[in-house]
Amino acid sequence: MSDIAQHIAVSQRVEIEDLDWELARKHGLSDKEVESLMFFADIESQTVYYFLEVAKLQVARDPELLTFLTMWNYEEYFHSHAITRIMQECGVKVENATDRSTKVRTGARFKAKFEDFVQSLMAKFTPKRFVALWMFWGALQECLTMQAYEEVIKSTQNPVLAEMFRRIAKQERRHFAYYFNQARERLDHNPQNQKFVRYIVNKFYAPVGGGVKTDAEAAGLVAKLFPGERIYEVMQYIERRMAQLPGMTGLTACSDWAEKIQPILPEEIRSARPEIIGEHKNAAAAA
Repeated sequence: MSDIAQHIAVSQRVEIEDLDWELARKHGLSDKEVESLMFFADIESQTVYYFLEVAKLQVARDPELLTFLTMWNYEEYFHSHAITRIMQECGVKVENATDRSTKVRTGARFKAKFEDFVQSLMAKFTPKRFVALWMFWGALQECLTMQAYEEVIKSTQNPVLAEMFRRIAKQERRHFAYYFNQARERLDHNPQNQKFVRYIVNKFYAPVGGGVKTDAEAAGLVAKLFPGERIYEVMQYIERRMAQLPGMTGLTACSDWAEKIQPILPEEIRSARPEIIGEHKNAAAAA
């Protein structure tokens, strides 16, 4: 069975109707969890707009890519609905997922529009390299998304939230696997693609959400989820995973981003030992 056929066979909206909502209400959500869930819901809800942007690109008309994007968009969209549902069940005043996604998109920053414009140019003039970047970038972001969901699963006292996030994380792992394998195929034995992707990632990496959140908002939300040195541990884990792809050994883009945001973070979530980044860079250079 082909890679895309496997995705078709298991693709579905995340199941939440069998969850124990009374138990969810009993345990409730912490203020930190509410803030994180709001961020997750906002970002997941924006996939439909990203889908609309990339679907108009000629390179996205490849039948397999379009099939994957359709399934990915469908599943991600219902992640937002699921997250909104548990917030509402636990008494958080929040708009329904559709209304909130529209509101968030209305406030999209110039950065999002500019990225869409640049993306269109790259797709038109360097389509094969663009697809290699697209797949690598997708794997990179999905890897962080998986870590974010798993962080909440480990820390929450709400068993219903933990179970919901286990189900969502399972789908995110499939998304990551598809992007990762596609990136490997397009980077393998292709030094030009490798150099291009590495340059763009090193120059512009930031976690997903920068188009609809300010840099400070996105950085603060990620750092609150992974406070102190934990953010470096997570970013280094992502770099090790991505370094398994051709030409990506020693990648430090994620750690560099974590280091860059330290001065704009509240002191209570800032790393106490930022010098570990230097240790990581030295180790990466030696490798």
